[in-house]
Amino acid sequence: MTTSTPTPTTDNKILTSAIETYRHYAGQPTLSDIESCHQDSNDEILHLTPYFSTMDLVKLENLTYTRSFTYSLKTRQLLFTSNVTTINKNIVRRLVSPDGKYLALVTKEMKGEQELNYVQIWHDEHLIFGYEVSDTEEKRKPFKSYFTAEKLDDLGESFSTYRENWGEQMETLETCVVCVFDVDTKQVKLIENHPKDLYFGQCTWTTNQDEVILVAFPLEPYRLGLIFCENRSSAFFKCNWRTNEWIQLTEFDKICRLFPRHLPKTDNQFVYLQSDINGAHKQCQRLILFNTQTKEEKILIDRVDNVKYSNVNTDPFTAEWDTQFKGLYLPLPHLCYSCDGRYLLLRSVSGSRNVLYIYDFTEQKMILLDSPLGVDTSINGLAIFGHYVAVNIVDCRTPYRFYIYDLKTLNKTDKDNNGWHLIVQHEFKKEEKNQVVWNIDRFFPDNETIPVESIYVHTRDTQAKRPLMVLIHGGPNSVISLDYYVGVVAYIGLGFDLLIVNYRGSLGFGQASIDKLLGNISKTDVGDCHEAIQRCLKYTEPSRPVVLIGGSHAGVIIGRLIGEYPDEYAVAVLRNPVTDLLHVYATSDIPDWAIAQSTNAQFDFETGRNLFMDTALITYLIERSSIRLIDQVKTPVLLHLGKKDRRVPYSIGLRYYECLKARKIPTKLYVYDSNHSLSEVPNASDIFVNTILFISEHLDLSS
Repeated sequence: MTTSTPTPTTDNKILTSAIETYRHYAGQPTLSDIESCHQDSNDEILHLTPYFSTMDLVKLENLTYTRSFTYSLKTRQLLFTSNVTTINKNIVRRLVSPDGKYLALVTKEMKGEQELNYVQIWHDEHLIFGYEVSDTEEKRKPFKSYFTAEKLDDLGESFSTYRENWGEQMETLETCVVCVFDVDTKQVKLIENHPKDLYFGQCTWTTNQDEVILVAFPLEPYRLGLIFCENRSSAFFKCNWRTNEWIQLTEFDKICRLFPRHLPKTDNQFVYLQSDINGAHKQCQRLILFNTQTKEEKILIDRVDNVKYSNVNTDPFTAEWDTQFKGLYLPLPHLCYSCDGRYLLLRSVSGSRNVLYIYDFTEQKMILLDSPLGVDTSINGLAIFGHYVAVNIVDCRTPYRFYIYDLKTLNKTDKDNNGWHLIVQHEFKKEEKNQVVWNIDRFFPDNETIPVESIYVHTRDTQAKRPLMVLIHGGPNSVISLDYYVGVVAYIGLGFDLLIVNYRGSLGFGQASIDKLLGNISKTDVGDCHEAIQRCLKYTEPSRPVVLIGGSHAGVIIGRLIGEYPDEYAVAVLRNPVTDLLHVYATSDIPDWAIAQSTNAQFDFETGRNLFMDTALITYLIERSSIRLIDQVKTPVLLHLGKKDRRVPYSIGLRYYECLKARKIPTKLYVYDSNHSLSEVPNASDIFVNTILFISEHLDLSS
């Protein structure tokens, strides 16, 4: 490990370089969604309007814009590209009707200290209707003091009365109403008679324009955090909005049901994604076909438990990308059906790559729609328009490649990629683009069949002594897939190589991998990451300094690594880290997470918050916490915390910081008025620069 005491001149040079490098890569546009895609009358021309995103580091905010493209299917040439049209930051949602004639906007505006939301309906260039959302909210009688109210009936509900919400990033969601806007009458219809003990969301139309399907979540006995948690008990309801009739289609049982999408050409049938309640917060899902008349369910695609690998060569970075189906893990797109209803678009993860599948209802089979650029890229499905699939093909050095695939060519026997049409792609300068390369590593710990994968991202002519930055994801049931990440390319531009680790418990490797971590938190995940790092060092240079970086569940892993191996890691950078499992169990909006990951036990609302007499659970939570090893830590630690974090409360990281300071471990703490993600542009950019400056205090980055 090399250490240094940088001079002020060196500090200024590093600071300037960090700012300019981040500004350069954060300013590159990424393809985030698509608004519309339609053909002209002779079916030879496509008109497309995708959304792009970038960061405005002057205003310190995300910037979204659209560009329109006209493309010739016959000549395979781009005929027209419009200029940029920025989207007002107050627009929360834009939605175009299926026929392209109407545009719905949801906007937000501040009126004093109150945030108001509005719905606008546009037809062509005409605003035909505007509506303030709060007009449909349940009104509460204004509170008057017990001592000043003239009548007892004037008291109202106290402003200090606690109102439950859905936790992290969903604190404002207390109660809900369901409304329908009638374009013909220009009226808003508030659907009445809905069960008051349920919270509704994820509405989707049926083929009957009077009916919608909704997902319902129970409000009693109390609510757990909902965001990033696809294992909550839920049920489907069907509602006739004209008659206010509600029909419960499924029970609140041991199943989580999400993302209903009604078949466009078939009455009384919709598909959805299903997983089990309890256990991991994200799981391998089942694709289910549901009949609303018979209430029968049919599994179209079952979840994958185990994945068998033909190549189990354990030499570092000799693995190849594995393309076999490993299950479904991602939500269904909103526009997921072809116009004839035959094809369904399915997004998923396969190992450390994003992949795309098409389900064929006629043949009752699933087809891999792989990237025309090969397995060294990820493919992200955006939507289906008619029989065209809009996708974004990415890799570590390319923010977007906007492609269209023609489903009419899906079953052709030739493999000449004629179904693919490149509309537009991002281009770095050639010398800059070709500098970044990556390799895949795969190994099987404990002589088991469940793999660990890591992606080594580096420069083509990398020097062995470049610091190795190890990026570990949170969750733990998530994944860092092959993609363009601003932080990754910016760190590489500043002299680091990156190792991205997907340990057992990550998504994309079958349900057995997810289940492996249940009851083994702070054990298998820590061992997997340490072995992945050692393999990379063996493959490159064993003596190079290693920087660990990650947030949330990665705090469990990194905190254990610097405690168990105090002489092996140069710097640790933590965002809202889980360093005290007992504290998380007692204070987080997801106490079930701590129970499942530590002892693989099911959460019970009656006893779930009060298991302090369960000595096995409490002992495990204490023994496997990162803070348990605080006396062994030597590594300098940088902490970034959000004061509004409900998932891993701010006090957990603050306690860890205080313990480090008391032991005279080099440490620094930054606190943000933010939530668990710390993803707002002012925070993300500040975190990046502060990370570089902190590392430079303990490593020589001047070369």
